[in-house]
Amino acid sequence: MKEHPSIHNRVTTPLSRKVPLAFRRGVRGEARAWGEAPYKVCVWCITYNHAPYITSAMDGFCRQQTRFPYICTIFDDASTDGEPEVIEQYLHDHFNTEETKETDDYRLTIARHQENKNCYFAVFLLKYNHHSLGKSRRAYYKDLIAGVDYVAFCEGDDYWTDVLKLQKQADALDANPKAMLAYTGFRIIDGEGKPLSRPVIESFSGCSHSGDNLPTLLRHLNYVMTLTTMYRMGVWFSDFFVDCPYKMDFALTLSAALMGDFIWMPEQTACYRSLESGMIATALRQGVHWNQNVYRHYASLVINGQCKPMSFRHHLNIMTLILMRAWKKKDKQLLKDTLRIRPLSCLLLPIAFVRLKIKY
Repeated sequence: MKEHPSIHNRVTTPLSRKVPLAFRRGVRGEARAWGEAPYKVCVWCITYNHAPYITSAMDGFCRQQTRFPYICTIFDDASTDGEPEVIEQYLHDHFNTEETKETDDYRLTIARHQENKNCYFAVFLLKYNHHSLGKSRRAYYKDLIAGVDYVAFCEGDDYWTDVLKLQKQADALDANPKAMLAYTGFRIIDGEGKPLSRPVIESFSGCSHSGDNLPTLLRHLNYVMTLTTMYRMGVWFSDFFVDCPYKMDFALTLSAALMGDFIWMPEQTACYRSLESGMIATALRQGVHWNQNVYRHYASLVINGQCKPMSFRHHLNIMTLILMRAWKKKDKQLLKDTLRIRPLSCLLLPIAFVRLKIKY
């Protein structure tokens, strides 16, 4: 385990703001007026075999009304259903191409929207499926998003409905330096766009709140829907997330919770499409293995004190919640690790047991 720097340095130290010349110049080569870091927000979209839905996602990106430039990085992971052709046609119809690049791994197109001048797309059409190989894409985009303040997420089968989503979330994070994440409400739809009722997913809003969300995440697991989020870019590149062996949305959300507060916006800004191939359905088929390992990783950070400063009382509450989780899931490894690292936590075992009995 790496020795983590202080949380103050982790949050406030900016990424390198050096941006390659190719990414700072327009079609005719003139430098962009807003300076060295050209975008305030990066929209991150991973898509695979979402040909029927990707147009709705891209429409939601392009309709954003902002006072700042933003770039939508779209990665098609070698889809086989014709999605790359859908994306290319969309670019042809609505964008002016600024740059192109081709390597053995991908074809990249950087383009600016014809009407919404603040909207840029960086489309990576991968030549082979990276997910199946566990291959990172970081080297492809790291220079492109250098200096960006925030990152928002939306998978290719979901879409945004609020044209002010990015602006409102960026404003909220600008006004709250201690906040690492802003997230919102959402609606659930099926593959045809019809409203759906999914009690488990609908219950997520009941857990959502502003402020310190670490105890709630440790108690209820992940209830933050990825398509509604905007994180500080420092969370994505923090040791908390980079060191986690499982790059899931739950891991990113826990990383943010270990670093600072959340901002909850109850208004519905997006539609989550509930599909058999969706992330939640896939995670359910994988069982509890992913979440269990993510939980253990972040619990170990908390137990070792590698997180934001907290009061003694708050730390005791967090430790009790971790022990409750170990009791509930009969996770002997989590219990063993907790007692090994913090032997005095054995004094909290009766409290954890009683609280668990009361809860259930």
